Amino acid sequence: MQDYQDEKIIIRDIADKFIWTIGVRYLIIVLGAILVFLSTRINNAMPLILQLIFFVAAYNIIAHVIYMLKRPRSLWGLISIGWIFQFLDLIAITFLIYISGWLESPFWFLYFVMIILAGFGMFSYYSFSVFVIAFSSALFYLGLLLALYLKILPIYGTDYALSPQELFFLIYNKAVFASLAFLLLAVTIYYFSNLLNDQRKELSSNNRKLLAILEKIKDVDRMKDEFISTASHELRTPLSVVRENVALVEDKIAGDITEKQKQLLSTALLNIDHLAKILDNLLDIAKIESHSLTLKREACNLAQLAHKAVDLLSNKARQKNISLEFKIPSAISVWVDVGQIVRVIINLLDNAIKYTPSGGKIALNANNYNDTIEFSISDTGCGIAKNDFSKVFERFVHIKKEENAPVKSTGLGLSICKSIIEMHGGRIWFTSELGKGSKFTFSLPKVTPHD
Repeated sequence: MQDYQDEKIIIRDIADKFIWTIGVRYLIIVLGAILVFLSTRINNAMPLILQLIFFVAAYNIIAHVIYMLKRPRSLWGLISIGWIFQFLDLIAITFLIYISGWLESPFWFLYFVMIILAGFGMFSYYSFSVFVIAFSSALFYLGLLLALYLKILPIYGTDYALSPQELFFLIYNKAVFASLAFLLLAVTIYYFSNLLNDQRKELSSNNRKLLAILEKIKDVDRMKDEFISTASHELRTPLSVVRENVALVEDKIAGDITEKQKQLLSTALLNIDHLAKILDNLLDIAKIESHSLTLKREACNLAQLAHKAVDLLSNKARQKNISLEFKIPSAISVWVDVGQIVRVIINLLDNAIKYTPSGGKIALNANNYNDTIEFSISDTGCGIAKNDFSKVFERFVHIKKEENAPVKSTGLGLSICKSIIEMHGGRIWFTSELGKGSKFTFSLPKVTPHD
């Protein structure tokens, strides 16, 4: 399987290089045609230059058609086609050197370009092609020099006024220098290509290991969610039975009890309710993470939703002598799941009451904007330290508000609020100053008359 993936990567590399070289050829053809058109000097090599341009254009169009047809699809088929067109490039370069002064031609460096391109982007065993191109370049160049020395081909450009022996040594030195240069360049490119290939393989291996670890983490996380969901479901039924029985005893249905026993039973009921709330939160977290919590949206009045939360918690605020200011316009409508948004408001208001000292003040506000509404609950409580800001919406995190604070918390409420608001397409944030209070705000899409 991995060999198949590596082969796909190599095929993609070669295909990318193939279309890139097609584009480079088109550019060279256009530049060559422009130079010929602007040239004022007509010599006997001009027809050969035009023939060379047409030759390169012809086989480049064929290469483009082959690429468009996506043939061949196999690795070695693509490599073979690539070599064919590289050899055609070498023929074109050799012909250009031939008609532009052979020994004095400035274009013999194009062989170096071909060797570099042969190894460019080939981080695989295909990088050995640089030696094939280097050997072929040396062969074509030496063959050209030999053919001109033996006068097999007519000479275009400089005809050296040298003795045959002097011309031979000149050609010999040029050939040796070019061959060694081709070889050294090929060795260098091959070395770095293999070095990059080793690095790619190592990165690929590390990536596979990382993906395997991530998959294991996902499995553990999924097992954790399943355990939480199953445990919560299994605990709710016996917990309900326990609560019902304790309530029956507290209400003296099972017989008379003393005042001390009644206090103990009341404390037990409070703790049972607290445990039930924890179980409900754990179930909701599991539903949110598994994307099984569905929203039942409907158009509703925001002020009415806020009043439901205030009605439920007004006694709790009154016990601490906390004043509640309600500043929500009655004409604001939202498209939400009523139960979930009421739950968010209850959670935020309950937190504000918990962390606001006796005699404090809590304000509920709403602002009406073009596309959204913003709902906020601000308090005059103890506030949150700046170094705890990043933890506020994290799960199972308890922010220490003040020394010896008796407040109990599951550490899940704000995390659930954040998830619910984001599921509605809104966002939630807060501002706070230690010792002065906090302000929690969330935004929701607003219902328009056209909705």
